[in-house]
Amino acid sequence: MSFDEMLERYAEVIVKVGLNVQKGQRLLIWSAPYDAAPLVRAITRWAYQVGARYVGTIYEDLDNLKAWLAYGDENSYEEHSLDDMETLRKYGERGDALLLIKGNDPDYLKNYEKSRVQKFQAGMSKNLGIYRGLIGGGEINRCVVYAPTQEYADVVMPDVPQADRLEKMWELVFHLCRINGDDPIINWQRHVENLAVRSSHLNQKQFDALRFRGPGTDLTVGLPAGHVWFSGQKKSKTGIPYVANIPTEEVFTLTDRTRLDGIVQATRPLSYGGATVADFSLTFDKGRVVEVFSKSGEEDKIKNYLNTDENASYTGEVALVANSSPVSQSGRIFYSILYDENSASHIALGAAYRMCLKDGTRMSDEEFLAAGGNISKLHLDFMVGSGEMDVDGLTRDGGSEPVMRAGEWVDVN
Repeated sequence: MSFDEMLERYAEVIVKVGLNVQKGQRLLIWSAPYDAAPLVRAITRWAYQVGARYVGTIYEDLDNLKAWLAYGDENSYEEHSLDDMETLRKYGERGDALLLIKGNDPDYLKNYEKSRVQKFQAGMSKNLGIYRGLIGGGEINRCVVYAPTQEYADVVMPDVPQADRLEKMWELVFHLCRINGDDPIINWQRHVENLAVRSSHLNQKQFDALRFRGPGTDLTVGLPAGHVWFSGQKKSKTGIPYVANIPTEEVFTLTDRTRLDGIVQATRPLSYGGATVADFSLTFDKGRVVEVFSKSGEEDKIKNYLNTDENASYTGEVALVANSSPVSQSGRIFYSILYDENSASHIALGAAYRMCLKDGTRMSDEEFLAAGGNISKLHLDFMVGSGEMDVDGLTRDGGSEPVMRAGEWVDVN
């Protein structure tokens, strides 16, 4: 099958499975690299074929961002994406569909002055709060996908001849997004159903906490009463089923922000705001990060994140992913949360998703915090799972049940 045919399949899955665009809905495609234009056009065609009222696109020019970083007034960084965020707000208020396309160089900030990078990241995080507000309550049908650029392929596939990297990267994207096979739509329906079995089982159990044990890790993660596990498919406030991430391999819920204790070793590099940190561990006490250690001596990059606001050093999410997931088995580090979070179980620093707590979307901020949720401007996933990780569910009466062994799900039948 040709690249163009595979790209059409990818676009169809994004529109019909990921977004599930409804007749009469508007669709905003946001943050797309210019190199993603062929995919954007294919998605636009499919969206109109299923009845979209209008499809708008906001492209992101990485060279313009680099110029701003190099020569712009540091005090202007608070305007990062501000106009885009207002557009997102309008689409969200109408209940329209939203697609975020990623694919640029994940380490584009590495050559800039430290103080400028810190201010740039702070401005970006502040304004992205509008986007997180839309997705935190599951208000709209939305999806995040990747359209790799040459720069991104160079980072992920340094062992492949440079001339072949982008082609090989696209082939891998198609494989991990289940575009191969006779019918990708049916493939996705089956996959979503399998994940739903896992989230349903965990919802029935209502564990009080999870305990993670593996090399360098012994961490207990408290779960609030009334927590709700989600998997690949969700529903918007208007009842539209959608798959928020393509690919997706996780089941997830919120943590109890004051009940994380122990140490956890990251098993994948952390890529955040154009910077990357590898080989680090975090120590938690009563929910808060109290110690950061990095073998590369880059603790400051994480500490800067933790100091963004008063709740950034607490957690908001825990997610379970089987080590046998196609993303993990690819053997690649993607330096992208979208892919790396689907390669391993993970925890997120910062904001919790309100939909993950019973009645959480109707609670005031004070009520949500009191129930165990976390409110922050940021949400940053870091990977903790591996083929050596065991996870146990701890019951409220002091019992313990195996959930994962050696990185794989324990049979629920």
